[in-house]
Amino acid sequence: MQDRLQLLAEHWVSYKIWLIETVGLTNDAMHVHGSLLILCVSALVLRRRPDSLWCWLIVFIAELFNEYADLRGSAPGEATMDAALHDIYNTMFWPTVILILGRFLFPRKRATFASPTTASSDLPQ
Repeated sequence: MQDRLQLLAEHWVSYKIWLIETVGLTNDAMHVHGSLLILCVSALVLRRRPDSLWCWLIVFIAELFNEYADLRGSAPGEATMDAALHDIYNTMFWPTVILILGRFLFPRKRATFASPTTASSDLPQ
């Protein structure tokens, strides 16, 4: 299992380096854009709002794997704990803001259920 995880990390680092060179954005910008992309895709797949804790956790788990790959792989200048903490901050900043503000500014509406003693308006009486 450890060998497969290491192999996956090495492939991810090489793909990430290729992606950064192809797109032309900095590593920090890729973290920000990647986190928002993962947040939106997870919200679509899970059919939840982007301020869902589940969507936030998916971004966090993806970022933890990315940092594992950076620390274990051959990412240039990324194999230090300071760089890992910097990347976690960059990646998780906007998803955390969306999580917190979404909860306070746009609270979920509570579902209202019809009382079983009241007659439904669509049934004949």
